[in-house]
Amino acid sequence: MAQSFTSYSVDNDRSFRNALIEAGKKVTDFRIPFALISADFYKSQQAIFKLGSQGQYPDYKNGGPNSPYAKRKKKKVGFIYPLLVSSGALAQSTLGPSNQGSINIRNSRELTIGSSISYGIYHQSDAARTKIPLRKFLFIGPEAPRFAKSEQVGRLQRWLAIIKDHVINTSKREF
Repeated sequence: MAQSFTSYSVDNDRSFRNALIEAGKKVTDFRIPFALISADFYKSQQAIFKLGSQGQYPDYKNGGPNSPYAKRKKKKVGFIYPLLVSSGALAQSTLGPSNQGSINIRNSRELTIGSSISYGIYHQSDAARTKIPLRKFLFIGPEAPRFAKSEQVGRLQRWLAIIKDHVINTSKREF
């Protein structure tokens, strides 16, 4: 028995696609939504560094708060919690765009936010580890509910909504 194949084309689909192409040509400057996204990022980062307990992170491997890592941290800095805070450099680098170690690069078509603190990548990585425990501190997508609370969950949806609103408002002015 021969397989059949059906194809269709609707003028509305073509018109919609052409409208999107034209909108993409008209909306070329995203500095305003990028500024809003940056502000949301720094505001929501604060909750990560305010944890007074393990939060949703898996606690210290092999012994929880009594693990060798926790004991070293307590001896070195005087406390176990909050997590991700020893010198404060990592926290500061993600709490404001002009803080030391902060990466915040915005232009009309690109946004880069992050931290240049060298050990941050080890906290963020899912790789096997022996010294620095998994302590993700940047949440954007679907991994957020696994570790984060409150403001970090839903970042991607909020940021996409900001972009969408900008595109709609700019398109209305341009057409």
